[in-house]
Amino acid sequence: MMFIDMDGTFVFDSSEVTKEDLHAFKEAEKICSMGIATGRSIREIEYIEEHYNIKVDYKIAFNGALVMNEKNETIVDEPIDSVSFKALMNYLKKNQLVFDALDGKKRIGNFAHEAEGTLMGLTFVQVDDPYPLIKDQKIYKLNIRPKSIEDAEKITVELKMLFTNLSIFQVGSRRIEVTGTDTSKGNALMKIRKPQTTIIAIGDSENDISMFEISNKSYCMDHAPENVRKSAEYSVPRFNDAINHFLNHTDLEG
Repeated sequence: MMFIDMDGTFVFDSSEVTKEDLHAFKEAEKICSMGIATGRSIREIEYIEEHYNIKVDYKIAFNGALVMNEKNETIVDEPIDSVSFKALMNYLKKNQLVFDALDGKKRIGNFAHEAEGTLMGLTFVQVDDPYPLIKDQKIYKLNIRPKSIEDAEKITVELKMLFTNLSIFQVGSRRIEVTGTDTSKGNALMKIRKPQTTIIAIGDSENDISMFEISNKSYCMDHAPENVRKSAEYSVPRFNDAINHFLNHTDLEG
C-alpha cells in the first residue's frame, strides 16, 4: 500500500501534477494499492482523481480527520470538538490572526485568497468574521497564516501548549494546520492498514512524519525541513524519483 502527500509532493507546486509525476503514479499503481494522505479535503482528492483520470483506494483528508475507503465508505469522521473550536476561535480573534476553516465543501476565511488556482474545486468564502458562518458546522481543519516565519514558530509553540488535545502542525514556513484530537496521517494508516502489508509513504511536511514512522519504506522531498527529512528513510528531489527508486529496489521489507 502506497500513501502519498499532495502539496509539495504529488502536486509539487500545489496547483498541478506534472506529466512525469503522473506517469510515475500510474506505474506504481500497477503493483500497489494507492492512497492519498493530505491536509486537504476529500473533495480536493476527488478533484485530482477526476482531473488526471486516476483512482485511489484510500482517501485520508484533513491529516486523518476524515478517511474514506475504496468503496467510498467513511471510516473516520472526527471534526474539531465544539469546546476546543470555540476556545480556538477566541484565541484567533484575540491575536487578530488570519485563518481559514474547512468544512469539507468550502474554505471560509478572513482574507482574500491569493492563489485561487490551488483551491482544486473548493469555493473560498471571504468574510471579516468567519465565526458566525462556521460555529454550527463540522470543521475538520483550520489553516492559520501568520505574518512571518518567526510568528509561525512562536504561535505553533503557543498553540501546542494551550490546546494539548488538538493536533497542530507547522506546514511550510508560514502556515499552521489545526485538526481534532489525535488526528494524524499515521493514526489513519493504522486504522486501515491490512495485516502483513508493506506500507510505502511519500511526503514533505511535518504532518507526514507520523506516516513515515509506521511505514516500511519512506521517501521525503529534498526541499522539506531537516527534521522531516531525517524522519524518512530516503530523501529525493521529486515524487517520480521516489517511485523510480521504489520500482528498482525489490527488498520491500526494510
